Amino acid sequence: RPCSFLRFFEVMHAGRAMVLRSSVMLACCSAWASGALRDLGQLLPSGGVLKINLSSVPFGSFGFNTFGINGQVPGPSVRVKAGEVVKLELANGLSASDGIPCTEALSFCDCMYTNVHLHGLHLSSKGVYDGLAFDGDDITVRLSAGDTVMYQHTIPDSHMPGTHWYHPHHHHATALQAGGGAAGFFIVEDPPGYLPKEYMDMPELHWFISTHNLDALQQMADQAKTTTLRNAATIAAEKGLSVNPTLVNGEMMPTADLPSNTWHRVRIVFASIEQSLRLVVDSSSGGTCTLRLLAKDGIYLDTIPRDISAIYLFPGARADIAWSCTCATYPCTAVVKSIPVAGGGGGNGNGNGGANGGGLAAIGNVDLTESDIMTLNIVDGGVATPAELPVFSPARPCYLADVRQVSVAGSGALGLQTGQGTFKVTWDGEGQSMTEANIHASGGDMRKWPAMVSWFTGSVYEVEVAGINAHPLHFHVNPFQIVGMPLESYGDGYFKVGDFHDTLLLTDVTGADRVKIRMNADRFTGQMFVHCHILAHEDMGMMNLIDLVGTEGSTFPDTSTCFNAAFNPATDKGASFSQGITSHARKVRHAAPLLFALLAAAAALSRTDMEQ
Repeated sequence: RPCSFLRFFEVMHAGRAMVLRSSVMLACCSAWASGALRDLGQLLPSGGVLKINLSSVPFGSFGFNTFGINGQVPGPSVRVKAGEVVKLELANGLSASDGIPCTEALSFCDCMYTNVHLHGLHLSSKGVYDGLAFDGDDITVRLSAGDTVMYQHTIPDSHMPGTHWYHPHHHHATALQAGGGAAGFFIVEDPPGYLPKEYMDMPELHWFISTHNLDALQQMADQAKTTTLRNAATIAAEKGLSVNPTLVNGEMMPTADLPSNTWHRVRIVFASIEQSLRLVVDSSSGGTCTLRLLAKDGIYLDTIPRDISAIYLFPGARADIAWSCTCATYPCTAVVKSIPVAGGGGGNGNGNGGANGGGLAAIGNVDLTESDIMTLNIVDGGVATPAELPVFSPARPCYLADVRQVSVAGSGALGLQTGQGTFKVTWDGEGQSMTEANIHASGGDMRKWPAMVSWFTGSVYEVEVAGINAHPLHFHVNPFQIVGMPLESYGDGYFKVGDFHDTLLLTDVTGADRVKIRMNADRFTGQMFVHCHILAHEDMGMMNLIDLVGTEGSTFPDTSTCFNAAFNPATDKGASFSQGITSHARKVRHAAPLLFALLAAAAALSRTDMEQ
């Protein structure tokens, strides 16, 4: 069949922001022939309910099926606002007979069951099991084939706007389902007045980047006895196709048209079983691009923008980039390249020969070669130079307040550990691998899994993390702040002390190094899962939980530098450094380091005078 292409532009409103999307519809007989970047579409509510269906869908034209959402890979995007009550109905469109139940000998199983996790959102993990009418962000939900479940999420009024994603998270099936492609954007929109006009008016580009290690997926499918992804690598190899493809919005090597000298906000989600990337721009074809970091993991930097030369992506990571390109002579192109990062996936030497036959030889042994993943066609935008972006410090909700100088309620050491065929998360050296055998020994239900430690809501805790050089650390419910690293920054300034994340991998530190983080245990009681976001490691047991206790709704007590209700542009102003600091809270916080320095200098002079 011939390939047919239809280009069209649609201008649609996303809250108050105007979003310009370039879309392409194509039908093609080849396996993801290069074409224009595909628009993923927006999932709109039906009767007030967002409806998603997880099922087995074609993996392009490779000749086998994978896991997808609403018939596509990746799924449609979701956009919500802070304060919104989101009703989400999940339907399990899988076959009950396509897979085997978990036994104590298996790590990859139960793939006919599913659920959905809203990765990165600050939400309650409680649900029907806790006596509520609807399920929240509860990953212990076990939805059978042919059934549906209703989730209801109340996005906090003070939730920071940002880029997040949704994916299935049924234990022992997460790597197959999410790693196979069942995932999508979940965006909390910027409220009016949250950022300066230069940022609010940027046209958006959405890049859902995913790598698919077909050899690993095939081995997991073989163990789970599912026909979905069965023989995936074998079929691809027989057809001369990549057994380790990198996709952008479900396409191999797509193209995107960019007008020159125009800032675009590029929202990026990276989904992978185990591989990590470093994205750079190859300017050898005449196009040069400027990248400035705005947010990581859906959380704005304390001060935006930050100049960067590369984008560091690891399983579960997100990035928001202000992106502008230009040409010496128009038109021109620039190529977005992926450069492998040692530590998060290929070549990290994890071994993975799991106990009881549950291991997977492919994970940890596949390097992603340097490759082109996307072409940018740069056309004359009629602008001589890009607009100057104001240096700005966004107002922060209190669950994201800077906690580096506050007193902590407790501390401990968290380990992401492998060895002797086991994968586990430990607290102060203690903790079991969350294998099926250990789940049975703890009562046969993940809800009965003993917590490593209990934390009180409304309090701040400090954690010293080991193993973050090789295992992406991910917390549910609450994000965390980096408060200590061997160096003040890594990745040419991409990672800095003071930054917030919900998922973090630092391949430049060593296995002997420790990274300190702090978490504000804000608002929600219940189970808070923590795990390695190498999804195969999580399925093999590298997951544990912290019990959040105390009073539901307890929040950070010091509101002088943050807001705890809905954002109010009249009172919750950020700080624009080019125009002076306008928020009294920001004045205090940003003036403090200078004040302390002046006092220290005065004290030194005083001591000198006394000595003389």
